Amino acid sequence: MKTKYLTYEEFGAVGDGVHDDHEAIIACHDAANLQKIPVRASDNATYYIGGKSKAAVVKTDVDFGTARFIIDDRELESVVSYVFSVESDYCFEPVEIPSLSRNQKTLDVGKMGNYLVRVYDDSHPVFIRKGLNMNNGTATQDIFLADAEGNISPSVNFDYPTVTRAEMRCTDDAPITLRGGIFTTVANQQTSLLRYHQRGIHVTRSHVTICDFQHYVNGEGDHGAPYHGFIRSDYATDLTVKDGIVTPRFTYWTESKIPGKQVPMGSYDLSFWSSIDVSCINVKQTVDITDNRYWGVYTSNFCKNLRIEGCVFSRFDAHMGVTNFVIKDCRLGHQGIQLIGFGKGVIENTQVNSAALFSLRHDYGATWTGTLEINNCQWNPRSGNTSIFIAVNEEDHDFGYFCCEPEVITISGLHVNDSGFGDKPLYLLPKFTNFSPDSEKLAPYGRVKEYYVKGLTTERGGQPELCQCPELYPEIKCVIE
Repeated sequence: MKTKYLTYEEFGAVGDGVHDDHEAIIACHDAANLQKIPVRASDNATYYIGGKSKAAVVKTDVDFGTARFIIDDRELESVVSYVFSVESDYCFEPVEIPSLSRNQKTLDVGKMGNYLVRVYDDSHPVFIRKGLNMNNGTATQDIFLADAEGNISPSVNFDYPTVTRAEMRCTDDAPITLRGGIFTTVANQQTSLLRYHQRGIHVTRSHVTICDFQHYVNGEGDHGAPYHGFIRSDYATDLTVKDGIVTPRFTYWTESKIPGKQVPMGSYDLSFWSSIDVSCINVKQTVDITDNRYWGVYTSNFCKNLRIEGCVFSRFDAHMGVTNFVIKDCRLGHQGIQLIGFGKGVIENTQVNSAALFSLRHDYGATWTGTLEINNCQWNPRSGNTSIFIAVNEEDHDFGYFCCEPEVITISGLHVNDSGFGDKPLYLLPKFTNFSPDSEKLAPYGRVKEYYVKGLTTERGGQPELCQCPELYPEIKCVIE
């Protein structure tokens, strides 16, 4: 009779919370991958995982059940060694793509099947960061899916007169699920420097579901190095993280790129990079979403088609760009919704408890090339800001791309708890401090062109005003019903 599943105990795991079971866990998954059968943890076991620089490669279903995992990060051989690495059988292969155009719809990849394509123009940097974490940017880059007929989606964000690098990988992975598990990270005790730890579950394949899990953090003190995320993806497609518990970490401070100035460091529990079609559904954090001792639990970079639904997070963050997102039925905390990106953004039936309903990140140019829709939401302001959104771009820095506010903003149902505003008006558009529209502009900034408002109510009553600097919006079309 064929074995239905493998267990860690078959490979020497003790499960007493003291003996290091990581080698047994790795061996179990290696065997399961060869036999193409699932792995099941023992419900009453506590598996201790020490600091060895190895990862268990996962390519089949895993049922962690109610087993506990202690991930001890106090003495690590390497800070960039995940505990579980969820991998594809397919590899990236070079592909010849001479050039690409923004919003291009088709591409001859010369192969049958479905592929994830990544392209780069190393000659032109983008996301050239401004401020205390200033840098020289990163190569212009895009990811997209290409099917057998050559149709590509989501859209290409940049023009590529020359593609200096291009690779593709098949996405026809069989779906797998990682279910259950109660994971506790014993926090690192490193110096508070920007040396990000990569520990936990790393996903680099297609069609993965991670569900019914819990992650906690113990042992944080007055210092420590940041984390990239307990669950992190790179070049994944169709990833769903649902019905889980995550834990924010303390905010620590370190020296910035400007001598003598400190900058906060953020650790994340959910971190998605260069991935497409990623959903977080019914995932909640363990601490109060308005407790600013803790950093935001969620971050993303270079992703497309993100969705969070039924989640309770301290923030939603699109760092170095997201293309298309949906936030639905959520409660978001003190860091709110922070955006940089492209395409269509939708915020629906969501409560936001932060300085603005949404913010465009100043350090990357406060840019959103596309449209935003806000439907049936509630904003509970937590600062002196009285504008629905925050966007600051002094037009004195080249970020590597044209920066602009959303072209069209549509509000259909929004309640603002403005009882703390005093006699200050509620504004639809951002406040600009010490800014002259006649000043010399190194990099001109685009403004909202159309703004439609219906069903906006406030605690104090009355109608919102458009903005404090109408001279910056001489041609805007604004309709308030």
